[in-house]
Amino acid sequence: MLRTSILSVSTALAVLICVLLLAGCRGESTSDLGGNVLVSSGGDAPAAPVVTQSPEETQSPEESEASDSQRPPKDVSGGGSENQAPEPQAESPETESPETSQAATGSDAPQTQAEPPVPAPPVPRFPERIPLRLIQVAELPQPLALAVRPGEDALYVALREGQVVRLSVEGGGVDGAAVENFRQQTVLDISNRVVAHNELGLLGLTFSPDGELLYTSSTAQGEISELTEWALDADGGVRDDEGRQVLSLQQPYGNHNGGDITFGPHGYLYFAFGDGGGSGDPLRAGQDPSGWLGSVLRIDPRPPTDEADGRPYSIPADNPYADGEQGAPEVWLWGVRNPWRISFDSATGDLWVADVGQDKLEEITRLPDGGAGANLGWSAYEGSEPFWSQIEPDGHVRPTHEYRHGVDGRCSITGGYVYRGERIGGLTGVYLFSDYCDGVIRGFTSEAGEVSLGLTAPDNVTSFGQGPEGEIYVMTTKALWRLEAG
Repeated sequence: MLRTSILSVSTALAVLICVLLLAGCRGESTSDLGGNVLVSSGGDAPAAPVVTQSPEETQSPEESEASDSQRPPKDVSGGGSENQAPEPQAESPETESPETSQAATGSDAPQTQAEPPVPAPPVPRFPERIPLRLIQVAELPQPLALAVRPGEDALYVALREGQVVRLSVEGGGVDGAAVENFRQQTVLDISNRVVAHNELGLLGLTFSPDGELLYTSSTAQGEISELTEWALDADGGVRDDEGRQVLSLQQPYGNHNGGDITFGPHGYLYFAFGDGGGSGDPLRAGQDPSGWLGSVLRIDPRPPTDEADGRPYSIPADNPYADGEQGAPEVWLWGVRNPWRISFDSATGDLWVADVGQDKLEEITRLPDGGAGANLGWSAYEGSEPFWSQIEPDGHVRPTHEYRHGVDGRCSITGGYVYRGERIGGLTGVYLFSDYCDGVIRGFTSEAGEVSLGLTAPDNVTSFGQGPEGEIYVMTTKALWRLEAG
């Protein structure tokens, strides 16, 4: 009797299992306790959910940079006509949060899943890629510096041979004006006193904060660097017979002169000097703050009220070596090889220094609050690597960003500006720069690193400029260009 009962129960269980299996084979749905469908009606069950990322999301920063360097250069036409806009670029690497990237399973019950791929490490998002183009504003021979006179809507461009050209538009608005409306006028010609061979020439240009004085940085006969002050007429003309020499420096060699000049947030003039030239800093000037070579100076270029001082300029009281005991009173920061170029972020006041490397590294250094007394390391170090010394200098400020000399055709950094204009919103806060040898326009942020903007200048990029409204201009060996969205 007991055996018969057991057989009866077993038979009943077997029948129940068969019924359930047959119901599933006919396409009837079964659900978990929450009502979520585990097997869909109408045939085969769906594949198990898999967490995936698009190729753009999984691409590493190194792969992204490599792909940028392999893109063919974009066509950029000259002659004042608009240039062909680059093709839209893929967005930079980005990792989504688990909440947005994981596919919904629709079930709380355990499910069989394929092995998910290992996610790429989080990479900060670079500002959204937008099409850009370069518009030729004027054909000019070897422009090296651009300045804007406060209160005037015009561009002043320094040419290496010694001329200063004023570019203006009737009614103003140069940053957005059509290129055919620009008028060109030479307002200063000091070519008879400028030596323009090797790395010499008219190298820097800036205006006093009140717009009443123009300053030029140039090299004269005998390889002497000069800072000269010029009075201005009301219409922007320069009184070339009233130049006043503010300071001068005998250069030991014909290269690494630096020469960039600009006024900072507090109204003082900054003057960037290279290490004097030669190869490998033979004078070891970079690590000697008692001299001007290999330093960025900071002065008040106006004559001191105390005539007993003897200088044709004044020393700001808050300069790090104002007393002259541990360094030259004019020195603001030191340890640079050939700074090309320096600029201030108009929104934050940060000083950006682009320094040309020797054989290994090209450098960009961001200095919050201007970097008083900062030692950028040359020539004990080249960037983040030892050069003459295996011992890192005390207080060495390492580069914010650096890239390898000779890689991807790059050889000599050309520093630019942090974009603060309003016409290319996607670039706000991005430091723009290039390299003399490859001409690719690049952007950098500390969060995202370096990104190619997919735009290549038609000639060697010699310098950058910033217009009255914060728009960016690019100087090449043959012309002045304006960066635009397009």
